Amino acid sequence: MARITFDQLVPLYRNTAFDPDGDGGRLRVADASILETLKLIDIDDFAFEDAAIKIDGDAAKMEVGSTIAVEVLAPRLGLGQLARDVDGLIAAPANRVKEAARYYVIGDRYAYNDAVIPESIVRYRNALRLVKALSEAAAFVDPHQAEATFLGPSRLRVPITYKIADLGSLTSGLLDELEAFVFDKIHKDQKMAILASNVIELCRQQPEGDRFKYLVAHLRELITKTHEGYKLFASEFSYEKIKGKTEEAISEYTNKIHKTFHDIQNQVMGVPVATVIVAFQLKNAAACGVEFWGNLAVSVGASLFVVLLTMAIWNQLMTLTSINSDLMRQKEKLTKDYAAVSAQFLPLYGRLARRICIHCVILWVILIVCWAGVGMTWYIYGRVTVPVLSACLQ
Repeated sequence: MARITFDQLVPLYRNTAFDPDGDGGRLRVADASILETLKLIDIDDFAFEDAAIKIDGDAAKMEVGSTIAVEVLAPRLGLGQLARDVDGLIAAPANRVKEAARYYVIGDRYAYNDAVIPESIVRYRNALRLVKALSEAAAFVDPHQAEATFLGPSRLRVPITYKIADLGSLTSGLLDELEAFVFDKIHKDQKMAILASNVIELCRQQPEGDRFKYLVAHLRELITKTHEGYKLFASEFSYEKIKGKTEEAISEYTNKIHKTFHDIQNQVMGVPVATVIVAFQLKNAAACGVEFWGNLAVSVGASLFVVLLTMAIWNQLMTLTSINSDLMRQKEKLTKDYAAVSAQFLPLYGRLARRICIHCVILWVILIVCWAGVGMTWYIYGRVTVPVLSACLQ
């Protein structure tokens, strides 16, 4: 048999007139589904243990429309939570940090998934929004003990303790303003450091148990000081400073790219000269004489030159790849840290990336031409040199 669910219990709670004191009450069997649930609780031990609803009297006489005496205790915790009021719900520390998955508040006749939200639940959810926003600036939040720890000029523990009556000044407008600041990705680390420092400064003289309530009461002051601190930080972040740093980085990368070609330009410039030498040095060799050994030496020398040139070019290609990777990291950092002005400097990085691409293409073309020359050298060698090497070594 399937286990009873919390959603099956909610109609029972709604139709129960709870005693002001104690766990007793009078439950009206409003419809067939309630009657079916009550019968399940009466006959099934697992359902009884999960629901924790005791039926007083003869369960066999229950029918739709009747009213029965019941004793209603808290259901199994994994099923859901039953509370007299919201203060009873947040008596559990974890519920002061994160909203319970399933619950019913007797005083407000409110279930966790109801569309109409009473004022007490609005206040409760506003408190959870504040906790979530402050958690971004906290070094650590213990959800089981409902405690946040902030690090800054000093270390401060803030137990997250409050009652619904303490949350009257916590408005959606204030929370919207705080969340807009906290969850904005621009200068995220600096903003969180500023917020943490202001929380410490604001609460450090307060008794530990009253710190969260003091934050709620002085949230406008906290937000104002945090914005002022960020403005002070931002005033040191000037357009000219970004421009200077970017131009300096671009100049450095340009020099690195130029150097990759400059380092091997002597070898590259030697390619045409070597081609002419090879063309004029290969002679007709009909026997194992000077012409044969000369042709062999020229061909081997040309091949060795291209092998060494290939190693040098390959090294420069790896250098260009490394430069390009570093360039992309700098570009991403610019976009992340200075999103407001990054669009003005991104074209500079784009031009450098194209230059790297052009250099890579040129180096590859040089490699292809050189190896084509090696192939041609050995082809000509084969055409003008009659003896084979093994015959001349005997």
